[in-house]
Formats: sequence, structure tokens, C-alpha cells
Amino acid sequence: MDISTLEIVGWIATFVVIGSFLVNDMLKLRSINLMGATLWLIYGIIASSYSIIFLNVVVMSIQIFKINQLLKNK
Repeated sequence: MDISTLEIVGWIATFVVIGSFLVNDMLKLRSINLMGATLWLIYGIIASSYSIIFLNVVVMSIQIFKINQLLKNK
């Protein structure tokens, strides 16, 4: 894969994660952050970076768990 494509995925993931912290609604924050972590996971897979893959699998798992809790409490 072309390095510029990898960089584009990384920058999009970065802006999505940053954007998630600008949202006040906890469900939306976690959902947007989940999308960012998914993009970072894709980045890690493309780059073959096991630390990035591991981190974002953990972050995604936490976000999915927390989203499920929020939805149950609604």
C-alpha cells in the first residue's frame, strides 16, 4: 500500500478521535471514538504495527462494552 494512503488513514483517524472529545453526549462520544479506533486498527493492520493493533482492539472492546451499558440504561 502506498505510504500516502497510510498517512491519510492515520490523519482521518486522528481527527475522528479528536472530534469525539468535542461531543458532550456520552453515547455519541463513545460511538465516534469507536469509529476512530476502528480507523486506527485499520492503520495498524496496514502498517503491520502490533502495538497499534493491540491498543485499538482494547479501546474498541471497551467502547463497545460501555456503549452497551449506556443503551441498557436508557
